[in-house]
Amino acid sequence: MLCASLYQLSHAQETPTPSQEDYAYLTRMHVPEPVVRCVAAFDRWVALTTKYDTFIVPDRRVLRAKIDSDTTIFSAGNPIPVDEVIAMRAFAKVRGQSQWTRVDSRCGVLDGRVVGVSLTPNVRPKIVR
Repeated sequence: MLCASLYQLSHAQETPTPSQEDYAYLTRMHVPEPVVRCVAAFDRWVALTTKYDTFIVPDRRVLRAKIDSDTTIFSAGNPIPVDEVIAMRAFAKVRGQSQWTRVDSRCGVLDGRVVGVSLTPNVRPKIVR
């Protein structure tokens, strides 16, 4: 009885990691593999961060993701060496709020692994007349 309780308690604390099946639809849409890895990395990162609780990249944004192979570092503020930087527009929901925020997402890939992610709010400028 004690072993069964400890087993349930230990497995209740685990956070499920997204499986390949969760992103198989992106592969069927002919999305490049680095972009699929970035979407999965953002999902994992948002599950662990305290600022956002949900992250969504619309299909058309995933299909239009920009892959920059000429960049050798992730960003000036985070100079991690990378092979590619993937950028795409997405939406994130701030934890505890119901409003979605437009964000610019960037993902750094080195040797096929995601080594850096960043989300920057993309606020439309207000037009003053």
